Amino acid sequence: MSWEEKEILLVVKTYPERSKKYGNTVCTAGILKDSNTWVRIYPINFNSYNAKPLKKFVFFKAQIKKNTKEMLRRKESFKIRDSTIEITNKDLVDPKKKGVWDKRRNILIKTLSDSVEILKKKANEDRTSLGLIKPKIDSVKFRLKKPIEKIDIDIAESIQINLFGEKLKKVDKIENIFYYSFNCYGENCSGHNMICTDWELLESFRKWRNQYINPVHLEEKLKERYEDWMKNRDLYFILGTHNRFNTWFIIGLFYPPKRKDLSLNAFLK
Repeated sequence: MSWEEKEILLVVKTYPERSKKYGNTVCTAGILKDSNTWVRIYPINFNSYNAKPLKKFVFFKAQIKKNTKEMLRRKESFKIRDSTIEITNKDLVDPKKKGVWDKRRNILIKTLSDSVEILKKKANEDRTSLGLIKPKIDSVKFRLKKPIEKIDIDIAESIQINLFGEKLKKVDKIENIFYYSFNCYGENCSGHNMICTDWELLESFRKWRNQYINPVHLEEKLKERYEDWMKNRDLYFILGTHNRFNTWFIIGLFYPPKRKDLSLNAFLK
């Protein structure tokens, strides 16, 4: 397959992973401007000069092509040429700018699915592996799979050398133990428990673990932000499937302010 230049709205950045070949890599998901469809871009070299300016909700152009190996399991997967990345529009990056949240929502809402069950059905039919759903807000619970003081963290204290001889600082490696339990709007929804790998969440934990030494206070702070505060927003989950196990998990949180004049039924399809 040949390379094509596409313009993409970057919506999701997962927490960086260590890679012997590329250094620190980031799995990203976005929406193609010309078709309002989801794409998964991997790997973007986190240490690349071109990749560093890529903030969430920036529009950028780049040469991409279908990942032929990946698309057998996940149809939205593309490879990218880092060197071709060009930022085209930053108007939606700053959430404090007037009207930005509404503009973001107007784009994302076009990809909204009824439920997790619908996404799973589509996955079986056509290898769909990305999607946006809305949880029933009163059902949302932020949880940990183990006591917070027992979380396995590999602190980055050394420099690694990639295959190109470049010196790169490793990222802290944090195990995925944060998850949400929730109900979606599916008719037969019996509840879901999904790991959350959103960069903001893991970065909050990485920073706050030094600020809140008492594990109880740290867990309270995380719950306050990622459950209590989120319930006062118009919360959506961006879901993706695991590249090996084909299980669904939350790769991104989208939480615009609530608007009383919006009806969810007008968007569900």
